Amino acid sequence: MQDKKQRPLLHKKKEGLAPGALVYVGDTIEEQTSIRTHRYSNGYYGQEEGFSKTEEGTLWVEITGLKDIREIVRIAKEFSLSNLSLEDVFSTDQRLKVDRYDSYLSATLRILDSKETPEQQLSLFLGKNWVLSIAENKSDVFEPLVRQLATNQSKLQAGSAGMLFHSLMDRVVDQYLVKADELELKTEHLEEQVITSPQSTDAPTIHQHKAEILRLRRMTSPLREILTTLLRSESEYLDKNTLFLLKDIQDHALWLSEECDMLRETVSGIMEVYLSSLDMRMNSIMKVLTIISTIFIPLTFLTGLYGMNFATMPFTTAWWGFYAIVFCCILVVALMVIYFRRKQWW
Repeated sequence: MQDKKQRPLLHKKKEGLAPGALVYVGDTIEEQTSIRTHRYSNGYYGQEEGFSKTEEGTLWVEITGLKDIREIVRIAKEFSLSNLSLEDVFSTDQRLKVDRYDSYLSATLRILDSKETPEQQLSLFLGKNWVLSIAENKSDVFEPLVRQLATNQSKLQAGSAGMLFHSLMDRVVDQYLVKADELELKTEHLEEQVITSPQSTDAPTIHQHKAEILRLRRMTSPLREILTTLLRSESEYLDKNTLFLLKDIQDHALWLSEECDMLRETVSGIMEVYLSSLDMRMNSIMKVLTIISTIFIPLTFLTGLYGMNFATMPFTTAWWGFYAIVFCCILVVALMVIYFRRKQWW
C-alpha cells in the first residue's frame, strides 16, 4: 500500500474559519465517496447503491470516502445533523468521543489499519430508526454485519437501530481486542529474546513495539468514558436490550485499558533488561581486553628490557639466552592466568 501521508500542518486549513466550517482536515488523500443504503426489518433486508430515505423499517446509510463533501452534507441534512457534527467528520484526527444532541447521538471511533486500508476515523450517528456511518476509506470491517442483516430471522435484523449502532461499535472494539492479543504475543516473544538471546534484537525494535502499544492505548483509553456516557445517557434511541449489550463492550474497554497498561510496563521492563544486557556484554568485553592487556604488560617489560643496547647484559652471549627469555615469558603468562582463575576474574 502506498504511503499517502501529506504535510504535517493539518489544521492550517481551518485557521481563521468560523466554527462548523466544513473543510477536510486529514493526513491522507480523500477517497472517492461511495454510498450504500441498507433497509431492513424483521424478515426483510434490502440494499441499494446511493441514498434513499424511507419511513418504513430501519435505515442504515453507509458512507465511505470524504471526497464529495457536498453530497455527504446533503445526506446529513436529511437527518438534521448539525454543522458541528459534520465538522468532526471531516476533521479526521478527532479523539474518541460520544455526543448527545436533541434528535440523535453521535460517536467518533477509529478503525485500525489493515493491509488494504490505513487507520481511519469512523463517525456513527444514531436516530429514531436510522443509523448513519461515515468512514474515511472503504473497508470490509462491517461486511459480517451486512451478512447478518441479510439473514432472515437474525437477531440483528429483528433488532432496533440501537442494536445496529451497538454492533458497529462492537466490530470496531473487536479489532482493538485482536490487536491487543497480537501485541501481547509479540511482547512475550521480545521478552524471551531479551532474556535468552539479547543479541537477536535491538533497541529500535523494542522502541517501535512500545510505540504501537502506546498508540493502541491512546486510541482506546477514551472508550470507558464513551461507554459510561452512553449507559448513563437515558437516550430514547437506546433500548434496554442495547444498553445491556453496551455493558459487554464496557467490559472489553476495561480489559483493553488494563492490558495496554500492563504491556506498556512490560515493554519498559524489557528495555531495561536489554540495556542491562548491553552493559553486561560491554563489561565482559572490557574485562577480557583488560586481562589481555594486563598479561602483556610484563611481556612488554621483558622484551623492552632486552631491547636496550647495553654490552653487558645477562644471557646476551649465551646460546640459550633467547630461549630462556621466551620460557620466562610463557611462565609469566601461565602464572598470571592461574592467579586470575583463582580470583575468579576470568
